[in-house]
Amino acid sequence: MTAGSMPSLGEPGMKALRKGLAAQQAGQPNEAIAHYRTALRQHPGLAPAHFNLGQLLREQGCYAEAAACFEGAARLRPGAVDAWLNLGVMCEKLDRHRDALAAYERATAANPADPAPQYNRGNALLGLGDFAGAAIAFRAVIELDPGHLDAQWNLATALLSMGQFEAGWRQYEWRWKKLRVDPADRFPWPLWRGEAVAGKSILVWREQGLGDELLFVTCVRELVSAGADVTLAASPRLVSLLARAFPSVAVIPDGSWGAAPFDCHVPIGGLARYLRQRADQFPPSAKFLVPESTHATRWSTRLDQLEPGPRIGICWRSGLMTEERNRQYTELCDWGPLLSIPGVHWINLQYDECTAEVARAEKAFGATIHQWRKEDLKNDLESVVGLLWNLDYVITAPTAVSSLAGGVGVATLELDAGGDWTTHGEERSPWFPSIRVIRRPSGTLGWGSVIERVADDVRRSVGEMVPR
Repeated sequence: MTAGSMPSLGEPGMKALRKGLAAQQAGQPNEAIAHYRTALRQHPGLAPAHFNLGQLLREQGCYAEAAACFEGAARLRPGAVDAWLNLGVMCEKLDRHRDALAAYERATAANPADPAPQYNRGNALLGLGDFAGAAIAFRAVIELDPGHLDAQWNLATALLSMGQFEAGWRQYEWRWKKLRVDPADRFPWPLWRGEAVAGKSILVWREQGLGDELLFVTCVRELVSAGADVTLAASPRLVSLLARAFPSVAVIPDGSWGAAPFDCHVPIGGLARYLRQRADQFPPSAKFLVPESTHATRWSTRLDQLEPGPRIGICWRSGLMTEERNRQYTELCDWGPLLSIPGVHWINLQYDECTAEVARAEKAFGATIHQWRKEDLKNDLESVVGLLWNLDYVITAPTAVSSLAGGVGVATLELDAGGDWTTHGEERSPWFPSIRVIRRPSGTLGWGSVIERVADDVRRSVGEMVPR
């Protein structure tokens, strides 16, 4: 219990408050909630009851009620930093970013030496798309606590979101501190730090997820052009694709480099620090993934069996979902204005289990979403690239599908909640110019306006192929 000291025993509501505390400590949340509500009916001025009730309601996912409780505790005890902080967190979960900012400002005023309010404020500003303001907030945290790993990392996100490449990539190295790993210790050879590579052998090794790997692998061409002898340790799912994309590079499955000596090594995410320091260093075209002919032919034959009409692939969310990430992605049931467009062949690109979602959407919107159950859209990337090669258009969340589509060069619309720093604030991805980004308006929860914009764009882009 915080947000104020325990009232005296004689005050109204104290008996119920103490019962609530006992139930909460005994792991009986529903009983505790009932006692705290009783205490507040008897004495609305009990700040601890407001705060503790807010904690329990937050744990049950009742964010609006929890926010009201934390606000009550904060108003009663304006110097209680934790009440203002919790209020701000609840406001963010409700996509009330402006209210969250106000709460964090009150927390900072209550204790200017506490870095937590500034850190939370930076995150709220990121949610609003105010990257400059977020950078200022994270720098304030770092001034108070230079070892604040999350603030250091989030500062990288803010800088890169603004296209401040040189400073952003330096800050991006803090990912290793968060992982408590020193990449220089990964191998016995020196870590490449941007020096000349002509005539040198260099091992480029994968890190992070598939989408990031595809993003940063576009830098490999520069190493080859500079005269390096490159060995690329890639995700096994990508080896054959990347071997065709970079015929002068030795592409091997991650971990299979053996004892062969190299002059230096570099994690793939470290390439951009030296090779993408300005916007003009991004290649004008990043089309580099070409399907193996049997896969391309198989998909061409399969799709040619459909009636005439545009073929549009769709992917609406990541395969890795958490409560926080849920707010960053659409649900297929949001796609009514799109799926109701007549004459379009919708092709499923969602790579995890989605059968029930597809069935509900088809029933709701009278659409057919084509999917082939035996296809492994997660692991058989040769087949996925063969499919993408035969599509007219892709509409996707910021996932690996986005990077694969960008690598193929198919016209792609990316639905972004505002947090995809890899677009660097541009309307088109500098990494994959065939990707155009449509961002959700800052501070909003729903996707309605975004889906409507995409539906209008699809109608314009496919022209007479789609009946109006």
